Amino acid sequence: MNIGAQLRSSREAKGLSIDALAHTTRVQPRILAAIERNDVSAVPPRPFGRGFVRAYAREIGLDPEQTARDYFAQFAPVATTTPASASVSRKPAISALGWTWAAVGGAAVVVVIGLATRAVGPETAARPQTASPIIGTSGAGAIAPASDTRVAAKPVDVKTPAAGTSTSTPAHALTVALKTTGRCWVTASADGRRMIYELLPPGTLRTLEGDREITILAGDAGAITWSVNGREIGDIGANGQMRTVHVTPANAATVQ
Repeated sequence: MNIGAQLRSSREAKGLSIDALAHTTRVQPRILAAIERNDVSAVPPRPFGRGFVRAYAREIGLDPEQTARDYFAQFAPVATTTPASASVSRKPAISALGWTWAAVGGAAVVVVIGLATRAVGPETAARPQTASPIIGTSGAGAIAPASDTRVAAKPVDVKTPAAGTSTSTPAHALTVALKTTGRCWVTASADGRRMIYELLPPGTLRTLEGDREITILAGDAGAITWSVNGREIGDIGANGQMRTVHVTPANAATVQ
């Protein structure tokens, strides 16, 4: 099926131009032209895209619902990949030969400990520790305690951050705040990661943060206001306009 070509033929048969159809349907001419080309990438996502196709069909006398179903049925659904299940690793059972070598190793450790004890000698092992003599109160003939050759451990030098130094993680280079004043389809990503992909009701507040780039696609640019790094800009575009904006550290101070 080539529903886009059928819509164009029906429009031309009625003697309507793209601009005339845009005036009656209140759909931008470039979107109507994209519908006729079957360029679904240039058509806004649902529900706006289906609404535009229904408005086109209704204006030229076709069944709006059936035409919208047939139009989007032309395009194959996006395939989703299911992540492969993680394989469960099992430790191999210890063989009888392994147990034998473990027993031999244990016996060897016992023999080594016995030889080391015999080399030290029973006298040394059983020799009691000499207690330090007690110094008398008369102050005469006091025997100095044996010197302790152990080295005292050095205290750990814990450095304290200087006053006024912040230890928190630095903020992102870009912060974009969005607020909807009407129903608006919004697709947004930050540093290549999709953050919003939904129809937002009026009064919704969303904040996007990134370091390299923030991209926003508004289905109705006049129904959403925004600010960049605290700078209030106002509406993203005009009522009914679909607009895409790109914010980077280079244009954050001047983007409109």
